[in-house]
Amino acid sequence: MSTIGVSSGVMSFIMSYYRNINRDSIQFDFVYWLDGDVTYAEEIKRLGGRVFIIPKPGLTKEYKSNIENFFKKNSSYYKILHLHEVYLNNFIPPIARRYGIEHIIAHSHTTRFSDKKINALRNRLLCFPLKKNVNRYFACSEAAGKFLYGKKYFRLGKVKIINNAIDCEKFRYNKEIRVKMRKLLGINDKFVIGHVGRFNSQKNHDFLIKVFIEVLKKEPKSILILIGIGPLEEKIIQKVELENLNDKVLFLGQRNDVQDLFQAMDTFVLPSLYEGLGIVLIEAQATGLSCYTSDVVPVEAKVTEKLRYISLKSSFKEWAKLILEDNNSEDRVNEIEKVKRAGFDIKKEAKKLESIYLNFL
Repeated sequence: MSTIGVSSGVMSFIMSYYRNINRDSIQFDFVYWLDGDVTYAEEIKRLGGRVFIIPKPGLTKEYKSNIENFFKKNSSYYKILHLHEVYLNNFIPPIARRYGIEHIIAHSHTTRFSDKKINALRNRLLCFPLKKNVNRYFACSEAAGKFLYGKKYFRLGKVKIINNAIDCEKFRYNKEIRVKMRKLLGINDKFVIGHVGRFNSQKNHDFLIKVFIEVLKKEPKSILILIGIGPLEEKIIQKVELENLNDKVLFLGQRNDVQDLFQAMDTFVLPSLYEGLGIVLIEAQATGLSCYTSDVVPVEAKVTEKLRYISLKSSFKEWAKLILEDNNSEDRVNEIEKVKRAGFDIKKEAKKLESIYLNFL
């Protein structure tokens, strides 16, 4: 099976499944773009996958010939093409089909085509022929599936929901790790609000900062932890400086110990403008955190009673009031069993995806 051209968040999802699927039965190969990030490439090779690097999609003859050559040389290895960047359906599936790849999957990971209006319009146009170019339909949630394929395909049972599952045991609440991380970060006696997300307009950091300012008015010993990188990071740093919050907001960048940083938090806030699911909410709930998110996030994200939806039309003061109402981290308990029962245990979900692939064949 080959998987082509994905963003960092989606790549994390794919790698979770790849690590846990039976690679003697199903093997993944990956195609990266020439000017893109090749994160995970070495791990992929260690797990038995192959990595190919080609120019980014476009209408140029060079791009078409590169894709053509890729399938001409390698199509005998594949029966399935799993397309995570669905706007590529015009470019890649027709060539893949010509070289005998029968099962072409589109996978919807979001409920918008793009943050930017011009990109959203472009991607919408590129997705018009999607249902003709692919013959299998996956989505991370019902909302993401209906967005891309329409309600009719759901009624007909054509769309398969593939949960954004996690390694639950990694997120088991551990008080020792909590004490250690809070000491390392110098936040022992603070009320800690956490956020994990790429710095782009979707994640709504500007809104989050305004909510945090209201939190500080009621609870001055509060700290906001921001984990992630992205194009709007510098803008948010400047906003924090302008509001004189430098000693109140920690920018931790891209981390590989997010599961431990969740332990250090007292609550988790995700005021996104849209989400396909919001996997960080699943992770945060698994650690027993109280979570607050915007009411545009799909209902599938609520797997414990610790998650509360708040309208983005509500005031910053209202958000702050609700967040502070549950400032009692001493009651924190493990919630991983609830997460598992909701279908987000990667060990089980990887077996399900493996069965789906094998049934195709």
